[in-house]
Amino acid sequence: MRKTKVVMVLESQGGTRRHVVDLIRGLDAERFDVTLIYGTSRLDASFIEDLPELRRHARMIPCDALVRNISPRHELAALRQVRSAIREIRPDVVHCHSSKAGIIGRLAARLERVPRVFYTPHAYSFMAPEFSGKKRVVFTALERWFSRHATTLTFNVSAGEKRAALAAGLDRADKFRVIVNGVPDVPVPSREEARAALEFAELGISDGAPVVGVTARLVEQKDPMTFARIAAEVIRQRPDAHFVYMGDGPLESDVREYWRGCGEDVASHTHVIGYRADADIMVAAFDLYLLTSLYEGMPYSLIESLRAGVPAVATDVVGNNEVVRPGADGRTARAGQEARNGSLFPVGDVEAGVAAVAGMLDNPPSRDTVRETFLRRFLASQMVRDIARHYRGELLPSEAELRSEGAIKEVRR
Repeated sequence: MRKTKVVMVLESQGGTRRHVVDLIRGLDAERFDVTLIYGTSRLDASFIEDLPELRRHARMIPCDALVRNISPRHELAALRQVRSAIREIRPDVVHCHSSKAGIIGRLAARLERVPRVFYTPHAYSFMAPEFSGKKRVVFTALERWFSRHATTLTFNVSAGEKRAALAAGLDRADKFRVIVNGVPDVPVPSREEARAALEFAELGISDGAPVVGVTARLVEQKDPMTFARIAAEVIRQRPDAHFVYMGDGPLESDVREYWRGCGEDVASHTHVIGYRADADIMVAAFDLYLLTSLYEGMPYSLIESLRAGVPAVATDVVGNNEVVRPGADGRTARAGQEARNGSLFPVGDVEAGVAAVAGMLDNPPSRDTVRETFLRRFLASQMVRDIARHYRGELLPSEAELRSEGAIKEVRR
């Protein structure tokens, strides 16, 4: 059997990087020959750690000119390099991830007449609240042109992302497919094992203390100050509670300073513990996951919390509201009704966030119930299988139609 040649183009990191790495690992080496062209300006520690393994699965081509900031000089250099690689490899498929790689990679693929070109935006640029006015108009126009003239299909990681694309008039509905992010069902430590590994005792967190946590960068998109404000108020109401922020970023000092200003009672029960390469499984240490994002595509960290059986409270934004399901409690759910795995609240609404966190701490679903919602909808094997079928040209719109409003169901084969 002739292998399908696939070239992926990646500039950003974080969840986008995670998606690409899981996809490369999951593709059948007997059926696919994979090349990854990746930007080097924003490499995170996890990607660097993954590089030796990735080189066993794919040809890796670093591209220094593929950068986030708008720079005509870098854009032209990146286009030349990506186009040159495509011309040499002559792939059957080019798959671009996120907006910058989406523009450079799709243009190069169009110029080199690649037969199948796919795009995963991982949250459109025009969805970001910091982009308004002229910037939003420009980004929307770019997405519209490239969708119509240089894309076979766009894979949206959530139904909400697809709805945003259609509302913006990017293209016909049949040019989009919803394929949600998935993660492998790997073993995770127990709550006790994770707390010991994170040295919670040294932080003054007792074994029985309820812990609300998050694994995220301290950046504007994640709105860590809302996390900090919710934490302070919940601790005033529940002095036994602790809040843990596992991550780093430019807003770390702002969060620490805010908690110090709240007094010793709050400061002693709030903790920023920095980046950890094993954050995806250390989430098991938490009793509740709290994500305060301003916007998302389909956040991996929420899926990882469900895998560990940890219920979640999150902002009611695209992506979050397709992972967190505040439905019936698992003990009373009827046949066909999805069990509860968390709660949602409006962006930036501290009072509502406090109420949601307090309510979930008082009446959490069981860990088994939460894990079941992961197993039903967010396995990496399903994500890879769906994408691989499109790579092979096995477009199955009848199956795609079964995936509506983010309720991804296993298709029996």
